[in-house]
Amino acid sequence: MELKERFEQFTSPGYYSRVDSDHILELYIGLDETGNKSIELRSLFRPRTVKGTSAIDVSQYENEKYKTIRFSLTDEEISGLFYTFCDDLIEQTRSLKDESEGYNAIVLRFHQWKKLFVSSKKDFLNESQIMGLIGELLFLKDHLSKRLGLAEALRSWSGQELTHKDFSYNDTWTEVKTIKRSSQTVKISSLEQLDSKDEGELAVYALEKMSPEYRGITLNKLIVVIRNMFDDSDDRDSFMAKVALQGYEYHNYYDDFVFEKIYFKSFRVADGFPRLIPGKMPDGIIKASYDIDLNKLNDFENR
Repeated sequence: MELKERFEQFTSPGYYSRVDSDHILELYIGLDETGNKSIELRSLFRPRTVKGTSAIDVSQYENEKYKTIRFSLTDEEISGLFYTFCDDLIEQTRSLKDESEGYNAIVLRFHQWKKLFVSSKKDFLNESQIMGLIGELLFLKDHLSKRLGLAEALRSWSGQELTHKDFSYNDTWTEVKTIKRSSQTVKISSLEQLDSKDEGELAVYALEKMSPEYRGITLNKLIVVIRNMFDDSDDRDSFMAKVALQGYEYHNYYDDFVFEKIYFKSFRVADGFPRLIPGKMPDGIIKASYDIDLNKLNDFENR
């Protein structure tokens, strides 16, 4: 049974159930005294100051038998993230050799997740923006990280910084476009987007929107997966900062936008590639956007 289903079975505040009798730690999930979903560790440990966030309340207390650290969700709009966080705590501590290591391990995992837990906002990305961000994230994870390494791929990602290329690295660059399955064109939004003295790459993802019940790609899941791929905490923070610049904050709203990847194609942007160049435009034209027919790019496709 998934954690979400287990949490939905709780109806009484103050009631908890151990997550797994075989787990080395005594981890419990349930509802705190105010009815908030929570996960707690019961153990013998020396507590230290652990501050919560606007969406996660952290409390510590003790009784005659053990001490407790509890993480309670105070914003239901990001409950999906909370379930993922709880699952991470459970699975990442499962292989501990000594129960005495549990408290420090739990606190460390919380600090690694902490910046994701902010109160939800109501200003959401639209479907086109969601698809665009998914395309860039897929390229970062599935392609560029294999060429450069994940940390270097992150550094090459411009995000919403004032550059015209999505990714710039070594002596080349990549512009990522995400289209719907039925589309045969990509929109180039400026004269500078494909302009460069160096050869580059146009990467194209085609996505199909599915029902919310389909086990496909969602923005929330993709961001959590990539974030957890980084070993260095500074890289995780940098990644989340760049995602935030795109206007994203974790919210259950994004779970309704589920996509299937239909295909990925990439094209060399070199001499002869159909594009508008600023220096070769008629006098008086200083700004333009245009569409490229993907069917006319066969000679430039990377196989």
